[in-house]
Amino acid sequence: MLYLLSGGRDASDWVKNLIADPAVEVRVGDETHAATARVVEDPDEDALARRLLLEKYSPRNTGLSGWGKSSLPIALDLQRNG
Repeated sequence: MLYLLSGGRDASDWVKNLIADPAVEVRVGDETHAATARVVEDPDEDALARRLLLEKYSPRNTGLSGWGKSSLPIALDLQRNG
């Protein structure tokens, strides 16, 4: 699972595209994975996604707390190979 945050929420073109067609491919390092995108709606998962992303990026970028609170969390559920 990968999490993304959209600062433009559901007005962002990329979010509109994922809602219209949630089947995506994502490249991580040298590997490409098929995935299904979805808006995170569960409150516990929402909190987890925000916490993970803020922990990852806050040390390098100050001022992300507003972005972390107001952005729309998107999950990419990776399909297992095999």
